[in-house]
Amino acid sequence: MATTTESRTTSRSLPQPTDLLLVQRGSTPYRATADEVKAFMLSPATAAAIGAIKPGTNLSVDADGTLHAAIPGALTYRGAIDPTTTEAPAGAEAGDVYIASSSGPAMASWSGIAGADIAQGDLLLFDGSNWSANAALGPDGAGVIRIQVAAPLAVDESDPAQPLLSVEPATTAAAGVVQVVDAAQLQAAMATAQPAGDYMPLDLSTLTALP
Repeated sequence: MATTTESRTTSRSLPQPTDLLLVQRGSTPYRATADEVKAFMLSPATAAAIGAIKPGTNLSVDADGTLHAAIPGALTYRGAIDPTTTEAPAGAEAGDVYIASSSGPAMASWSGIAGADIAQGDLLLFDGSNWSANAALGPDGAGVIRIQVAAPLAVDESDPAQPLLSVEPATTAAAGVVQVVDAAQLQAAMATAQPAGDYMPLDLSTLTALP
């Protein structure tokens, strides 16, 4: 008794590794098992060819195929925080790093550095259990944590993560920035200072006496 295409399809089981499949290359047909086709389609990837890969160290795959990478020792910068007035982040994860926005003793919630004197610009690192200050720096203190300047330079550290450098204007007593002007600007400035005419005052007492 004949059956419909729908009933035959519905009654079929899932493909098995030993199922024979018909593969046609050009006009020539070939027979191959499901396993053979799978091996061909999922050949291992190489540096030069796309192919199948399998998760290795520090890699994991979700049921929907999403690949995740866990990098041990990686640091995640979270921004500036004031440990002297702000509680330690409750949801902190190992590797989280903050920069201290002010100086003073850390609050009690900062386990590991509670009560310790923190300097503005210190790096605060969480290892999963405790916090430490400057832990991201090398044994020699490598790494910029603060910019120190001397006159005529000035620094605004209101945002420690992005300090703003500036140069003070020059004065008769201190070096600094000067503005270059052209002849017209100089003449206008002289006219303002000496409205009676384009002349400069001359102190005769400073001149060398004639012989």
